[in-house]
Amino acid sequence: LWLAALALPLLARAFDDTGVAAALDQFAPPEKGPETASEREKLSGGLQEIFTFLDADGDGWLQEHELVARISEESEWRYQLLYILEGMRLTPQECKQLFGLLDSDGSGAIDRREFLQGADFLRGQERKRAKEAIRLVIGGEPAMDLARSSFTETCSIDGNERCPLSRMHKDKPALIFPGGMSRCLSDTDQLFAFRVYPGDSDKLYLDFQGGGACFNEYTTMKQTMCKTGISETPTTGIYNKSDIRNPFKDYTIVQVVYCSGDLHIGGTARQYGGVVQRGYANAQTAVDWAQENLTPRLSSLVIGGCSAGSLATQMWSSRVLQTFKYEHAAVLADSYLDLFPGQTQERLLKDLGLCDTPLVSGPRKVQCSQGNLTVHTLFEDAMVAFPTVTFAQVNSKYDKTQLYFHQAVAYTSGIMPELTDGPSYLGAVNARLRRFHRHPNYVSFLINNEQHCFTPESNFYTVTSDGDAHGRRATKLVDWVASLLRPNEAKHSECIGERLSKDSWKSGGVSYCDAGTPEVAQVSDLAAAATQLWSKSGGEVGRSPHIDGVALGGPSGAGAAAGRALSA
Repeated sequence: LWLAALALPLLARAFDDTGVAAALDQFAPPEKGPETASEREKLSGGLQEIFTFLDADGDGWLQEHELVARISEESEWRYQLLYILEGMRLTPQECKQLFGLLDSDGSGAIDRREFLQGADFLRGQERKRAKEAIRLVIGGEPAMDLARSSFTETCSIDGNERCPLSRMHKDKPALIFPGGMSRCLSDTDQLFAFRVYPGDSDKLYLDFQGGGACFNEYTTMKQTMCKTGISETPTTGIYNKSDIRNPFKDYTIVQVVYCSGDLHIGGTARQYGGVVQRGYANAQTAVDWAQENLTPRLSSLVIGGCSAGSLATQMWSSRVLQTFKYEHAAVLADSYLDLFPGQTQERLLKDLGLCDTPLVSGPRKVQCSQGNLTVHTLFEDAMVAFPTVTFAQVNSKYDKTQLYFHQAVAYTSGIMPELTDGPSYLGAVNARLRRFHRHPNYVSFLINNEQHCFTPESNFYTVTSDGDAHGRRATKLVDWVASLLRPNEAKHSECIGERLSKDSWKSGGVSYCDAGTPEVAQVSDLAAAATQLWSKSGGEVGRSPHIDGVALGGPSGAGAAAGRALSA
């Protein structure tokens, strides 16, 4: 709650009905002056203790480095704080952004009066709006980007109005309100809309937005753990079409906005609070619009999403691939593997209404109705059904958001979590990836950091497989993603770190790679010889796709690469 005392006040104002940018413009610096007796009493009544804890050097001012250091500490209070904040993470970078916004006089420090004024906003409706805002920030959309961004076009599908792509401006995102059965979870604003970033009519990126999950009464009514309304227009990462490095700058991006809290698969009316979740109907309206407005045969189709959107991507991939005709397609799941505790996942999917949607049929529908179906089962079904499509996964080796959400699901379900720290999390990740890597059309990109979600973030263009490091072996994520879009280029998995066998995972920390996954770690003697020849002949080490322990996807990728290198 210490960070909440700093962050929530501003966000409560920033997300008022007057609009983000206007609200920020109206946020005037507080008048300086002596503290009143009432203010001193409030500080002594508990706030002083919080202020003192944050004020590490005891000089009476909160500095940016103090705030970042506190949120970065591995301590028990931090875990409790992150659990309170919807089980999600607040990064040091987001702390800096929030600090800059709250430092209203631009002094570079927050004094006691600013701190107190901030804490006073933690009341009633101000606190409720602020909690909604903080979820947006923690969900992966930085506060400054939210403050600067706005959509400039809206359209409602009704009667003869179809909101055609041909009428949209390529540099202006639009919100399309489809009506019908679609709706958001919010009890104050139920209108649903999907978002369109116009581009070429033969290139489609179908994007499932992330933002937590509301899967029972506690996570929906008491400690809301999902987005319940339409958030501001994202402008960073893949959504920044002005960046020449963006492999999707020419694509029409259709974003299934996430405001249903049901992983984009729901179709159920809950027995509490009049809650209705229609994530499946929401997503289907976006698919229908894309099918109506883009060319009958796409040159390129990409299905993607991060966080909760990653799980949706895995469950929706088969249906979308069946719906569209395309020359080349790829599936990109960013930052979520279905690492749920116990049997909670199976029950969760059934309770959300997955079994009654066209996403499952035949034996899978029966399996779902029995409470035995998982996300990874559906994802593997898609890999088998579409062998010419590349299925790709991006994940950090220690994604704390996934770890915290695993724990939140466990605690709110009345069981103990199975993943408790970094090594246990990475072990579960590698076990799941080892299963996926049995399929020759699957590749993965593991990153040496703790970040949750990459494709919607500004560092999508700079982060490498070694995190922020840019050594010879490190591949940029943006380059790896771009390679997925080139039909005739061999695809490879990426992981940098010591190769460890499964029996060494528990003691291996959070930076190793799985030695038992052939697509990642195994380089034959022939490939090693090819590496030497390639280097001696002037080739740049680290650029050939088989070098540095990164083997090409498919059963003969490394051998084929070695043959080409030897020929060169």
